[in-house]
Amino acid sequence: MNIPALLSTFVIGGIAVISFTSVVLKRLKPTLSRQDKVLAGWFVFTGCIHFLLEGYFVYNHKTMPRMLDLFGQLWKEYAKADSRYLTMEPFVLCMESITAFAWGPLSYFTAWMIVAQSAYRHPTQMLVSVGQFYGDVLYYATSIMEDYYHGISYSRPETYYYWGYFIFLNSFWIFIPALCIYQSYSAMVGAFRQSAELVPVLFGPSVSGGIKNGARDEIVTYGKGRRADVGI
Repeated sequence: MNIPALLSTFVIGGIAVISFTSVVLKRLKPTLSRQDKVLAGWFVFTGCIHFLLEGYFVYNHKTMPRMLDLFGQLWKEYAKADSRYLTMEPFVLCMESITAFAWGPLSYFTAWMIVAQSAYRHPTQMLVSVGQFYGDVLYYATSIMEDYYHGISYSRPETYYYWGYFIFLNSFWIFIPALCIYQSYSAMVGAFRQSAELVPVLFGPSVSGGIKNGARDEIVTYGKGRRADVGI
C-alpha cells in the first residue's frame, strides 16, 4: 500500500471511530453536554489508539520489520520518524506496554463514566490523562536528549517526518490530556470546597472549627442527651 493510501486509511478509520461514537452518544445520552460528548469521543478514540494500534506493536514488536498487514505498515511508516519502533528499544517497549494495557482499557472506562456521570469520572480521568501526559513527555525527552547529548537521531532527515509524525501527531497527547487534567482538578477542588461548606450546615460550627484546627476528635451533640465521637 502506498503512503497516501496508508495515511488516508488511518485518517478515515479515526473519523469513523469518532463519528460512530457521536451517533451512539446522541441516542444513548442526548442530554449530555457538548463538552462531555467531545471528551467521551476523545477517550474512545484514544482508547482505540492505545489498545488496538499500540497493543499491536507490543504484541508484534519482535517481528515488526516483517509485518505486512495494515497496522504493520502504519508502524513501519511511523518508524521513519522514530526508528526505535523497529529495534526493540527498551524504553519504547515499556512505555507502549503501559500505554496499551493500562491507559487503553481505562480510556474506554473513562468514556463510560462520562456518559454515566459517575462520581469516579474525574479521579479516573485525571489518572489516565496524567499517565498520557507523563508518558508523552518522557517519549519526547528521551529522543531529544539522545540527539542533544550523543548526537543520535532516530528520525529520517526529511522535515515532515520529524515535525509531522514525531512532533505533531504526538502533541495531541500533550495538549488534550493537559486540558483534561485541568478540568478534573477544577472539578475535584470544587467538590472539596462544597463539602467543606456543608460541614457546618450538617454538623454545626464546632465540627467545622475542629476540622480547620486539625482536631483529631470532636464531640458533636446530635440531639437531646445523645453524643458521638467523630474522628477527623
